[in-house]
Amino acid sequence: MSRAIPPRLSRAAVAGVVAAGALAVSLPAPAHAEAAGNLVVNGDFEQVGADGSIPGWPQNETRASGRATVVDGAGPDGGRALALDLGDPGDKAAIGQDVPIPDTGTFRAYRITFDERAVGLSGYGGDLWARNFGHDAIVGRVTGDTDWRRAGAVVLARPGAPTINLLLALEQSTGRMLIDNVRVERVEGDAVGANVQPTGAVQLTWHFGTVPQAAASYEVHRSAGGDFTPSDETLIREVPAAWTAEDGSARPGKRYTYKVVALAADGTRLATTGAETVTMPSTFLDEQRTDVLTATGTDEGARLAWRLAAGTKGPVKVYAGGPEVAEGKLGKARKVATYGAHELSGALTLKGGELKGATGFAVTGRHGDVLATATLAGLQHPRTGVTDTRLTAIRAAIQQPGTPRSTYDALVNRVAKGLPGYNYRPGEAQATWAHDAAFLYQVSQDPAYAQTAYAAIVESGRTMPFVNGTGHAGAAALETANAATSLATAYDWAYPGLTEEQRAEAQKVLRRVAAYLEVAYHPNFALPTKQSNWTAVVRGAELALRLAVRGDGPFDLAEERLPRLIDEVGRHLDTAYADTGWDQEGLDYFSYGLGVGAPGIIGSLDAGIGALQEKWRRPQFANLLLHSISAQPDKARLQWGVSTTTGAVPIPGLIFTQVPTEQRPAWLWQYERTVGGGGGTYGLLYYPYGVTPQDPDEAPESVRTALLDDHVGSYLFRSRHQDKDDVLVGVQNRNDHHIGWGGSDTFALSLLGQDVTWAQQPAKNYTRPELFSKPLVDGRVEPLAGRGRTLESRAYPGQGGGFVSLDGSGNYQLSTARRDIAVDLRPVGGADSVVAVHDTFADAASHTYAWQLAPESGTAITFGETESGAKTFLFRKGDGWLKGWVLNPEGADLSVDKGAFKVTRTGSEADFRIVLAVGKGALPTATSTDTTLTLGTTTYDLTGLENFRPTP
Repeated sequence: MSRAIPPRLSRAAVAGVVAAGALAVSLPAPAHAEAAGNLVVNGDFEQVGADGSIPGWPQNETRASGRATVVDGAGPDGGRALALDLGDPGDKAAIGQDVPIPDTGTFRAYRITFDERAVGLSGYGGDLWARNFGHDAIVGRVTGDTDWRRAGAVVLARPGAPTINLLLALEQSTGRMLIDNVRVERVEGDAVGANVQPTGAVQLTWHFGTVPQAAASYEVHRSAGGDFTPSDETLIREVPAAWTAEDGSARPGKRYTYKVVALAADGTRLATTGAETVTMPSTFLDEQRTDVLTATGTDEGARLAWRLAAGTKGPVKVYAGGPEVAEGKLGKARKVATYGAHELSGALTLKGGELKGATGFAVTGRHGDVLATATLAGLQHPRTGVTDTRLTAIRAAIQQPGTPRSTYDALVNRVAKGLPGYNYRPGEAQATWAHDAAFLYQVSQDPAYAQTAYAAIVESGRTMPFVNGTGHAGAAALETANAATSLATAYDWAYPGLTEEQRAEAQKVLRRVAAYLEVAYHPNFALPTKQSNWTAVVRGAELALRLAVRGDGPFDLAEERLPRLIDEVGRHLDTAYADTGWDQEGLDYFSYGLGVGAPGIIGSLDAGIGALQEKWRRPQFANLLLHSISAQPDKARLQWGVSTTTGAVPIPGLIFTQVPTEQRPAWLWQYERTVGGGGGTYGLLYYPYGVTPQDPDEAPESVRTALLDDHVGSYLFRSRHQDKDDVLVGVQNRNDHHIGWGGSDTFALSLLGQDVTWAQQPAKNYTRPELFSKPLVDGRVEPLAGRGRTLESRAYPGQGGGFVSLDGSGNYQLSTARRDIAVDLRPVGGADSVVAVHDTFADAASHTYAWQLAPESGTAITFGETESGAKTFLFRKGDGWLKGWVLNPEGADLSVDKGAFKVTRTGSEADFRIVLAVGKGALPTATSTDTTLTLGTTTYDLTGLENFRPTP
């Protein structure tokens, strides 16, 4: 039975009510905790406002079809319960509260428990997201249809964390999630929490309040019975100096009890946690979407293991043969095994007589179609990137002047500086130093470099943020992953130069990092959409780590973990990057995400795993950068997403591993001029020795022509590839949208030339509207993203320009928002290039429309002169200029505000017909009408730009 509503309201509850809406009646003051020790306000949801608001839960992230309501009689005890309902997986139902926690100067443990029930949940499901206390945790994820169950976990708050934020969330799903009896309690003794996921993974976190110093290692024990005494029979894994790990070996429908034992360095048992018992779901949720086959050479022969996408129809057949089998050619292959229709994962070992010298392997499905392939790979070190052939080429190249020599010298000098040469966070800095030193060991075979790498690996483990409590809220997973890839390569490359004792110590660092990454959580990589850079960083880094250590010491072959990581990284490649290589987040995060994640991708290919080969090669990363990175001294580039105006070239050396053969010489030409000796280890490792650079202006047409992407609404144009006078134009429309960083890019214009950024975008400075080069409505950017449409796009023959027609009404939420733009990158009438724009807006209500260009700082702007009936404006910087003409200027107000030039119109309709010309030297003059402008012998009809056909 539900409880009566008492008559008063606390300040905390009032704050929650104000956020949700005014109450019709006064309410009681909820106690800070419903029972002794509970830190959650109104965790049983018995207190409800007359208007349906929920005291104590002021945070509301519910949107669109999402609903968060309290339902009478719905709880497990017949009382009230929270119901989260969602009708569209793209929406969200979520409420939250901050749980204040005292700072004792050390890690503090809290147990989170609550009752939950899934009612027709399809998709990802719901969960409690605990965040902002040092590491984010997902507790009680649930999907499908379930009875009431108790969910729980132990979480650790870092020193200095003021609160644990609880967010009860339903997203990427449809249906209902019921929640009741939410509790957060301080853990004083020795405890372990077991957090069961629908996938069958059990995430374990522990804390030893009775052990004054951190233990050297921890044993995780599991029993199928009740209470038990830990022994060799119950031991499932050991992790060094960690406080979390995952049990991936649980089975459906089983009941398990867990305990963790803290060990001193000499193996003495320091303490044992209390027991934690969980019941596994009767069936596990299968989220695999990628077919993965591994083939590993061992002392026994060839160990094959596979994991196929959920829903694959069998029977499954395994084939072995020559290298052509790994290419999917089974004409001469031998069938070595057949498995049943529902066996989506399996493994076998082919020994001498069974192997028969096979090096290529494949798995086929129901109709004989090849699902996954692999080439036999060994476990000897080095495993990733470094080969005898590449080392021979590097050693020869660094003996003579050139980019490889300058790259090598830069590495030697950086490593010699030591830690001051690495301006990164603790843990990541040491790991990067170790990575560079280990590579120099491989090239030079100087054992001192291997010892430098070893010392830096150990120090990285000691200073890792999640270990010493300095990780800032919510980002510990990224901070750990940032170091993990470098640790993996450093261990792999330095391995031959280390003693067995040193290898074991290095493995301890990697074991601890792996244990943390297993349970690391953030919706940007945990939810089904995998586009965010979080996926590339966290999953890609763990993939690199697992590949580097598998089979070494206590590490197994990771036959269950590798397919999951490969699947998630593969889905990221599929969904985050268009065929053109465009990424919603922009060049900076393209550089960051794949800078950490791509070595894991390439490492999987070096390990003979074929699952990511085509996924990695599909995006035109080199061509994207050829179109967007200028040859200006500051490496100015076109902007979209949260890209800054200048910056380093993204993953330049790694791109050599996936650029199409016909584009490689042009990419090398660009690389030599924009990267040079700054390519680091990968710039040496994957440098295309023996390839002759080719001027991109003489390269295949794919490099010279406009880069058009109608799916995402991104269009990149470039006049030439020579020097700072190259003109680069970017036009965006945001036809697509996903979780992660994104920009307000509808009708965004980016324009470079004459060593000046004539039109920039704000990167992450969203609060500064003067940094946008795009139309603003009522002083604001468009409210939505992903609803743009491309009406037409085409490249102009014989040049790098083209025409685009865009519909942005869905993003601007106007009845009409259309842009027609002609980018003419020929010299025209005294200008280097011309951009003609016709923007049309209409709505039932009146608005103020500001057509805006934001040049780089220091640009002089004048405006207001009349030329042949058009109003003109002029940007100048250095010896370069941009001149613009506003046709049919009646009713338009021209102005400059905080360095941005504006053309403003007010009304229910607005029409902008504007022509831009850029160049140096004498300014061009034009003749015009209300709809046309003529420069030299070329006329641009602003009302018919789709008909413009420039002479090649």
